[in-house]
Amino acid sequence: MPFVSRALIPRLQLFEIEDQSWCPGVIRDAMTDFLRFLMETFAPYRGAAAILARALAATGDESIVDLCSGGGGPWLDLIHRIRAVGGRTPRVRLTDWFPNLTAFARLREASGGAIEGDVEPVSAMEVPTRLAGFRTLFTALHHFGPGDAHAILADAVRARRGIAVFEVTRRTPLALLGVLFFPLLVLLFTPFIRPFRWSRLFWTYLIPVVPLASLFDATVSCLRTYTTEELRALAKDLQDGFEWEIGTVRSAPLPSRVSYLVGLPLARSR
Repeated sequence: MPFVSRALIPRLQLFEIEDQSWCPGVIRDAMTDFLRFLMETFAPYRGAAAILARALAATGDESIVDLCSGGGGPWLDLIHRIRAVGGRTPRVRLTDWFPNLTAFARLREASGGAIEGDVEPVSAMEVPTRLAGFRTLFTALHHFGPGDAHAILADAVRARRGIAVFEVTRRTPLALLGVLFFPLLVLLFTPFIRPFRWSRLFWTYLIPVVPLASLFDATVSCLRTYTTEELRALAKDLQDGFEWEIGTVRSAPLPSRVSYLVGLPLARSR
């Protein structure tokens, strides 16, 4: 699904190491655990809470199916923020094509059962009917080329399920400059990441695969993040029976903004 963008930096559909089937699980889990630690520590998606609270109120959903969850992303923080802005605390089911089961179990305990993980591989383009609820993706849509990204939205439309996509990465020179600090952040924060794993220390300090792979993937993430203009193009032919809101929200405490796309089935949002 090609489209034309006026962005300063062209979108490049490169690959990320953690997406590859050949990436060892111990490396992938260490990388997604690090990203989840950043989300819990700095809460860059705090602005998503009000957007999700409104969307859940509009659809009447009390459960969320989070797609491409990695290590769990921002959910331990977000479930409290949604309640703080007047929404009801949702029940969240984490899913991924490569489920990080250890991280899922930790979040289940830490959230008192409000967050649970699915043990089966789940495709964001063909979500099983057994997984009913409002769909979300955090820092994930950029992993998919335009055709597959469109398929993710189209699957939600076919299932008449609300969907919200949030991306903290940006395809800008400032964002690319910022990811240069990723190896340093990995080295600084790894001792504080839970659950503790000796393997994480080994692949971070003795053989620095995790810092270097994180730098590579963070750079690629920025280079293939969709702009709001491109998000609008992805949803352009999915207007029948759905309404879409596309924009940005402040990414405090970072000097940046989070891009978002929210799709609601009209029959359920009235």
